[in-house]
Amino acid sequence: MPTLSKRVQDTFASPFRKFLPLARATKKRGIEVIHLNIGQPDFAMPTDLLNNLWDDSKPNFVPYGVAEGEDELRKAWTAYYSKFNVDLRFKDLIVTTGASEAILFALLGIADAGDEIIVPEPFYANYNGFAQMAGVNIVSLFSSIEDGFPIPKIEDFERTIGPRTRGILLSNPNNPSGKVYDEDTLIALAALAKQYNLYLLVDEAYSEFVYEGFSFYSAMQLSGADDHVIVIDSISKRFNACGTRVGALISRNHQLLENITRYARLRLSPPMLGQAFSIKALQLPSEYHDRLRTDFSNRRSRLLERLDQMEDVLYHAPEGAFYLFVQLPIDDSDRFCAWLLTDFEYEGRTVMLAPGTGFYSTPGKGKDEVRIAYILDVDHLNNAMDCLEAALKVYPGLKKPVASVV
Repeated sequence: MPTLSKRVQDTFASPFRKFLPLARATKKRGIEVIHLNIGQPDFAMPTDLLNNLWDDSKPNFVPYGVAEGEDELRKAWTAYYSKFNVDLRFKDLIVTTGASEAILFALLGIADAGDEIIVPEPFYANYNGFAQMAGVNIVSLFSSIEDGFPIPKIEDFERTIGPRTRGILLSNPNNPSGKVYDEDTLIALAALAKQYNLYLLVDEAYSEFVYEGFSFYSAMQLSGADDHVIVIDSISKRFNACGTRVGALISRNHQLLENITRYARLRLSPPMLGQAFSIKALQLPSEYHDRLRTDFSNRRSRLLERLDQMEDVLYHAPEGAFYLFVQLPIDDSDRFCAWLLTDFEYEGRTVMLAPGTGFYSTPGKGKDEVRIAYILDVDHLNNAMDCLEAALKVYPGLKKPVASVV
């Protein structure tokens, strides 16, 4: 048999999806699997968004579109950003096939093979995969759950900059920790990027999901750093439309965008039906997300209440997004998450979680941590926590108590 590339053999395994074959086998045995492993919420989008996506004004087939995205969508997206006090022009934005493509395009556009990107960890697990695909090395800045996942100090970022550093990548709000970057921190990071001639890449996919006492500040609000700031955005989480595969790469650095457009032209165009949906979604009134934030805040509160009732569980209450990173008294999070699907059930159910190891690039980190996505209603969350509580009494790899509940 011909050999495979080392690149594909070393491909990063997504922690959200690598146990799906186990989950399918579990369901075939008649056991209900409660999915808290991936950020696919259960809330319904307004049904009229799906009606007449392709009306009589369009051709009777689905054609290729503009590589940079349809002008109507780009204008709708820039108008949407005005709610965050951001003034954009439609040429500041390229529509991509999901935020995933935007991240990959950005890395390909700013870094060569062997260059480095600084990323505070824990971070969105797929950054590992995108960096590998682009040949870029992640230099991580570790923050611990014991300390509440503090955002690294500016001096720590500066100390990490080396001769091959090309940028700083972060998500705001953070997936998986739920930390929110405030205005002062972003201003300081932009100043650092200018000082060292770097890019500041900010993934803002969860901008609508920020909770009490915290506020969202877009990196596109930063002044004086237009050549350095890149924002990644997505329709997926904001409107529960992950399968539309529509994202955006936003920057006022038009030289960067013009060159990245070469990649966009190679893949021809973003999904046309997804773009048609997104145009309508971005025009929804703000009350839509106001209701969602209230609902997710209630889910968050209930999840924290349930975890508080469990022994030797440590967490930091998330400030945004809809994930909770939790330390459990377990020996190995990959083994535990697989065991939940292969060897455990409680009242005919089990729960699927994402192992914490995938959210770090530092070897050995996340071994006793999992990510819980509170994307289901309170009843399902309660059932899932019943399973988790029962599992933590019988899992064969339990550790002795090392932490107290916070």
